[in-house]
Amino acid sequence: MVTVMLPCRKRIMPVFCSFLVFRPDEIDLIHSVCAAANWRSKDISDPSMRYAFSERGLSELSQASSLKDIGVHHKGQEPGRLLLLEAEQTEVDNIIQLVCAENIVLEGFPFNENPPTCGFELSDKEADRQITFENVFRRDGFFQWFTYRQTLPVAVAIAAAAWQDKKLIYAIHKLAKSYETECVTPWSMHPRYGQMFEKHTSDFASHVRTSVAINLAYSATEELDLGVKASREVPRSIGKKTFLWNPKVLEPLKARLQNSGVDQERMIDWVTRGNQSEVPIYEMLNQLSEHSDGVEVRDRQLSVPDAINFCEFLRSKMTAHAFSSETNRLGPYEVYNVQQVARFLILSKCDLWNTWTEELRKRYNSPPK
Repeated sequence: MVTVMLPCRKRIMPVFCSFLVFRPDEIDLIHSVCAAANWRSKDISDPSMRYAFSERGLSELSQASSLKDIGVHHKGQEPGRLLLLEAEQTEVDNIIQLVCAENIVLEGFPFNENPPTCGFELSDKEADRQITFENVFRRDGFFQWFTYRQTLPVAVAIAAAAWQDKKLIYAIHKLAKSYETECVTPWSMHPRYGQMFEKHTSDFASHVRTSVAINLAYSATEELDLGVKASREVPRSIGKKTFLWNPKVLEPLKARLQNSGVDQERMIDWVTRGNQSEVPIYEMLNQLSEHSDGVEVRDRQLSVPDAINFCEFLRSKMTAHAFSSETNRLGPYEVYNVQQVARFLILSKCDLWNTWTEELRKRYNSPPK
């Protein structure tokens, strides 16, 4: 009896629309970033036609019905490039969700009301694709999923850097969910605006949202193994009336920060505005920022360990357990501070703190077209 060995057919990996749109001069950089994370990527001209790019800037449509009014792009405009991913559905969905979550972290505010949550499998037949483009992507619903943000290239780079570190992935998602629960725009915290928000509220539901946002943000810090590790046997401080770090707690924290690539010389602004009705954490750490006036703007500068310690105090003493009479003293400024500390730690661990697209081009040797 003769056994005939038939050649194995190589399985074709499905191709998914990511709904992530990039400027034409960014797409080569994005492919380089994807390759570094072992993501198989392609691109096509954005079939939604939601965005048009030119040297003068960007035009954007909010509704699919507006497509009939614009027809083709004007002279000097061109559509963006849509990122396609070749992988199984679960992996594609995880990549898209991670990029979108990281973009929230990067911007410090959930600007996109309709972020994509999964990929859309595309046929390998061009005729079928055109039907999908016309009848699905250019209709309200999926149309709003197509996303362009100036920060997206860096968000992709951070997601790629985190891809092999499940704890870092969870940290990004937790912090993004914190921002979605409650946050304020980053620019509203600029000292020139002084106190823009009421520090406290009598709204019980708001107290819950504030506490959940703080819990999630500090939990993101803990996912990075950068929380304060103290106990009854090994307390964080020496002395009762003045705060002085216990070296047995501080030195291991510093070592973990260094191993995570965090610049410990950097000082962090802890935003404190308006009257002195906020929670008194450690008032003896009262080094005012350069822009503080000591009255309405009383921002303080903290070392990274002290800032983490402040966050842990708010979480452990005020939000993680049953509420107390002090709970209503928490507000948008405490939420912002805890989120900003976690954001700094995540971006630092990814070695992408204060890094933007032009710096990415140098790292990946990808000059603009």
